[in-house]
Amino acid sequence: MARVVILTGSPHFNGASNKLADNFERGVKENSNCVYRYDAGLQSDSEPHFLQLENAPGMEVGIPDNDLVENQVIQNLLEADLIVLVSSLYYFGINAQLKTVIDRFYDYNHELKDKKMVFMMAGYGTQEDMEAVKLQIHKLSKYLRWQMITEIYADDSWNEQKLTDFAQKAYQVGKDIK
Repeated sequence: MARVVILTGSPHFNGASNKLADNFERGVKENSNCVYRYDAGLQSDSEPHFLQLENAPGMEVGIPDNDLVENQVIQNLLEADLIVLVSSLYYFGINAQLKTVIDRFYDYNHELKDKKMVFMMAGYGTQEDMEAVKLQIHKLSKYLRWQMITEIYADDSWNEQKLTDFAQKAYQVGKDIK
């Protein structure tokens, strides 16, 4: 049984990248894997993951005591065997909500090393439009010493049939995780 953490960034409940994540999650759960999912783009105003507090001008910025990323996400990441990052394509990059969570990994770089990784992205662009993201994700996985299991780049995700095919691939990737 694998411990899997899925991090998404889309602010759209039924968006294309969430369809990838949903199908992956369904597949991975069918093998009785332990799954923790954090949808960074869907967090409420009462639980923002990007909020940092400045105690006084010029002083270091601190993290609130009730911070979900610090108290739940990071703890689950540290225990995970596999980390799945899922983003929609925004201006040729990953979306800000997911990037904000990834930036919080920095204090835990050494503890997060040597994990397995899956990356999935959906966007209305072409495969060429996703080249900058591919470079960034490969650099991230190399830096963190994460073994890339697979990547899915769902281009032209406005095309329902094409998106369905990519979602089926995401399901199968999840189904193959043991």
